[in-house]
Amino acid sequence: MENKQGDGRGIFVGSDCIIYSRNRLVLGDMGANPDACMTIGDRVLINGGGYLSGEGGLTIGDYVLIGPNTCILSAGHRYDDPDRPIQTQGLTYGPIIMGRDVWIGGGAVVLQGVTIGEGAVVGAGAVVCEDVPPWAVVVGNPSRIIRYRGASQKRCRLRILSRFLDWLKTL
Repeated sequence: MENKQGDGRGIFVGSDCIIYSRNRLVLGDMGANPDACMTIGDRVLINGGGYLSGEGGLTIGDYVLIGPNTCILSAGHRYDDPDRPIQTQGLTYGPIIMGRDVWIGGGAVVLQGVTIGEGAVVGAGAVVCEDVPPWAVVVGNPSRIIRYRGASQKRCRLRILSRFLDWLKTL
């Protein structure tokens, strides 16, 4: 749906998506952040009980799987001033971008400002607070790379470089 201002912001869901019950899709106060928007690609599956925040911007690529009870948080709270209640200090924002064919395991938390590369896997219960390279498998709190999918790290880098060079040719 597009917001009343017609500025192209809102929640957009691609074709053939499955969004199970008990998910909360949040944009918050769209006047507070001009980047508030949520775009969900084609053939995305979002299992039940999740919290997806587009307050700072959220882009989910095609063929993404999101496990149950997952929190994707593109906004957080300021807390620097110890003399003021945290509630009154305002919010911080950072867009989250998930590439194509990503799998986010159940109970994972993805924090603001993170990019998760194409083909990456986030293990169940992981807390992602830094970018995840394409094809990487990350686990833990904070998440860390334990391996790369289907190839050695060198082969993955060559694949990424090849795709980047192909993209440059289109410019």
